[in-house]
Amino acid sequence: MKPYIKLLFSKIKCSYIKLFKCRNFKTIGIQIFSYNARFVFGKKSNVQFGDRIINDGRVTMIVDNEATLKIGDNVYFNEDFMVSVKSSVTIGSGSQFGPNVKIFDNNHNFNSTDGVLYTHNSAPIVIGEHCWIGTNCVILRGTHIGNNCIIAAGCIVKGDIPDGSIVSQSTSLNIRPIEDRI
Repeated sequence: MKPYIKLLFSKIKCSYIKLFKCRNFKTIGIQIFSYNARFVFGKKSNVQFGDRIINDGRVTMIVDNEATLKIGDNVYFNEDFMVSVKSSVTIGSGSQFGPNVKIFDNNHNFNSTDGVLYTHNSAPIVIGEHCWIGTNCVILRGTHIGNNCIIAAGCIVKGDIPDGSIVSQSTSLNIRPIEDRI
């Protein structure tokens, strides 16, 4: 699809959201979203998009009432990006996200008698400026990623990551021959 058509589509979609869905939705500059972009914002959600936010393929952003999502300038989201916000998620300018990245500032409450409940607990997430989040990463509640960080593919991240860090998980393969069993 031609970029100017995507730009026009995104402008219309953002205007519709501002008028009918989310009173506190602010956009600055240009946003280019695919036709598959899905935004679920509450009427009292606080959402701010910076200039030149671009996505390829599907993207899903869910922001509950009175929750806050702030995305800086020059941010890129690849295929199948998802963010679920019940308290606060902030993404710094210049950050880029590989395919299938998921961000959850919340998880279900659970206990031994009732199992998984329909209530949630949440904690803010901050992703600094100029970060690269690799494919298939999951960022969990209460995470703070500093500026200029790289999160390698397949990482599940929770906690504080200092500025200028590279985060990876062990990916060693255990290879052995098949043993015939009779």
